[in-house]
Amino acid sequence: WMILQKRKAAAAAFSRGLPESSLHYRAAQKWHHFAILAVVLLLFFSTVNQILGFASGKETLTLLMVPLFFLLDWILCLILEAAFGTLGENKIRPVSAEASVAESEDDDVVEAAQPAATEISEAKPAQGGRLELDRMKGPLRTALRLALVALLFFWTLDIWGISLPIGETVVRAVLEILVVVLVCYVAWGIINAAILRRMQREMPDAEADDEKEEGSAGGSRIGTLLHLLRKFMLVVILVMAVLIILSALGVNIGPLIAGAGVFGLAIGFGAQTLVKDIISGVFFLMDDAFRVGDYVECSGAKGSVEHISLRSLRLRNPRGQVYFIPFGDLKLVTNLSRDYVIMKLDFRVRYDADVEKIRKIIKKKVYQPIMEDPELGPKLLEDIKSQGVREMDDSAMIMRVKYKTKPGDQFAIRKEVYRLIQEAFKEEGIEFAHRNVTVYMPPDTGSEATEQPAGGGQQGDTKADSNIRRQASAAAALAAIQAEEAAKEPKK
Repeated sequence: WMILQKRKAAAAAFSRGLPESSLHYRAAQKWHHFAILAVVLLLFFSTVNQILGFASGKETLTLLMVPLFFLLDWILCLILEAAFGTLGENKIRPVSAEASVAESEDDDVVEAAQPAATEISEAKPAQGGRLELDRMKGPLRTALRLALVALLFFWTLDIWGISLPIGETVVRAVLEILVVVLVCYVAWGIINAAILRRMQREMPDAEADDEKEEGSAGGSRIGTLLHLLRKFMLVVILVMAVLIILSALGVNIGPLIAGAGVFGLAIGFGAQTLVKDIISGVFFLMDDAFRVGDYVECSGAKGSVEHISLRSLRLRNPRGQVYFIPFGDLKLVTNLSRDYVIMKLDFRVRYDADVEKIRKIIKKKVYQPIMEDPELGPKLLEDIKSQGVREMDDSAMIMRVKYKTKPGDQFAIRKEVYRLIQEAFKEEGIEFAHRNVTVYMPPDTGSEATEQPAGGGQQGDTKADSNIRRQASAAAALAAIQAEEAAKEPKK
């Protein structure tokens, strides 16, 4: 009677979180049939044993294996849910007063509020580690169920006095292997999830930046080392698992370890370039020369550090190219994402411009508005200063403005500086100097043209020669401008 009375509540508990099409769900909905059958059989065997005078109770214990399996499986599932829920750390729930009252009054309201909480949780950077743990639950639950079935099966054989020496050896080895694989799998899942959560907090923002080619803020040193730690831990866990499994199968792993040492020594002598790359990479990381996310220039290539392996560095150019550079080939590394950036902006003004007036404009109409801006002001590490006239060329005075910011913040301030300078100069009547070249041409000789008859053809030839001289002068001026620009460009 108690089974029939509690069948719906128990069925809901057994089938919670299971798809309706699964066999486990259908069996959970019909659990009371199996329970009633088990009770009837227990009563039957108990009555028979009392009538015949048997007191072994083997039949009773055998029948109890089935409900014992479901009970232990349910307990293991609860333990897994509790463990993974604690490791996930990111089940976000509404914290408003209304949500709290609703949660205490009705569980359905909590279930209705879960989608919003899920959206908030997915927005957190640590969600990657949570997903890794969720992927582990299915295989882990299956492995635990297989181990539970094997344990109950051989316990049943032992109850009935059935001895299988070979089977015991095989089962012992299989159980050891299963335990090793299970422990290694859980250990890797926990370590991997923890490393991924920390890496996502330490890595720089991956959003696209049109001006990233000039350098931006990089990542942290911890985030860079976590990449290598993750690979190292995976290799260590795999090697340990393989050695323990071989030992469980009866294989002597001593010669294997010695052979691995000799093999590694042979590889070290035969692959000196590989060893050089690895050792060089270790020293670069010890010196903290670059991190994942830093914008660096080395070996004729420049870009953001996208990945660091044991022997090479992978750079991603802002235009999409990928460079793979072995650590052994790195000579000089220029890191553009460390500590601070000093920007120097040049602009051209005419020779009749007042330099002192321009200096005051830079201070009052460029620097002060930026400092008062709540978004741009905190990004400045030093004042925006006018450095006066830097150079004087044929057609203009070249003046310079300098400021200091953190890496990645210089571009937003540069846009604002250019905009404010342009507006202030327009308001004050100061003109920018356009690039020009003065070309002196010899005067036309009019005597030859006047001596020709009115209908002669020499006058047309003189006009054609004049046009040719003008075109040649324009070409010479353009060539001079291009040569000047090329001389100012840095050599690659």
